[in-house]
Amino acid sequence: MTTTLFISDLHLSDNTPEIEAGLYALLEREHGMDRLYILGDFFEYWIGDDDDAPLNRRVIARLKAVSDSGTAVFVVRGNRDLALGDVFAHQIGAQLLGDTTVIDLNGTPALILHGDTLCTDDVEYQKMRVVLHDPSWQAEMLQRPLSERREFAQGLRAASKAKAENDPDNIIDVNDDAVAASFSEHKVGLMIHGHTHRPNRHRTEGGERLVLGDWSANESWIIRSTDSGCQLEHYRY
Repeated sequence: MTTTLFISDLHLSDNTPEIEAGLYALLEREHGMDRLYILGDFFEYWIGDDDDAPLNRRVIARLKAVSDSGTAVFVVRGNRDLALGDVFAHQIGAQLLGDTTVIDLNGTPALILHGDTLCTDDVEYQKMRVVLHDPSWQAEMLQRPLSERREFAQGLRAASKAKAENDPDNIIDVNDDAVAASFSEHKVGLMIHGHTHRPNRHRTEGGERLVLGDWSANESWIIRSTDSGCQLEHYRY
C-alpha cells in the first residue's frame, strides 16, 4: 500500500517547541511513508537559506533523515516561508514545487497548493503578494544582512497578525469563484491546500477540496492518502 502524507502551517519558530516535538513524533510514527508533501508555512518565517539558526539546523537534519530513509519529500512555499530556496531543498533531499502542481495521487489527478492564491477577496494581501514574489525584490532582500531580514520578517508578521484580527472572516477564506476556476483550469476533481487554518472536507460541483489545519502546542493535522482514498486526520498530543 502506498502512503502519502500532507502537512502545512506548522509555523515553526523558537517559540513553538511543542510543535517541533510534534513534527518529530509524526516523522517517527510515519517512518516508511512513501511521500511527504509540505504545503507551505512550515516555518513562521524564512529569511534565506543562509540562516543557520539552531532551529533550522535541527529541522533540516530531521527532514534529511526522512529523505535518506527512502521517503520522497516535496515542498511548496507558503506566504511565511516564500524565501525557501534550492540550498534548503538540497540540504533536506527534497524537491521544491511551484505555486500549483498537479500530482498523481494513487491514480487520481490532484491539485496541490499552499492556498493563499485562492483568497482573492483579500485584495490588499494579493497586491502585497505580487511584490513579495517578484524575483528582483527577493534577490535584493536576500542581499541584506540576516539581522535586517529578520527584523523585516518580524515586522511583516506583526502587521499581518493585526490585519487578520480585524478582517472579516470571509476575506481571509477562499473565494468560491477562484476555487471553481482552479478546478477548471487544472482539469482536476481533487484539491489539497492549507493556509486558511480551516480544516475541512468540501464537496462542490467542481470537485472535492481538502483543507489542512494549522498546528498548535497540543494538536496537529495531516491528510493521509492511501490506496483506499484520502483522509483528514486530527491528532492531539
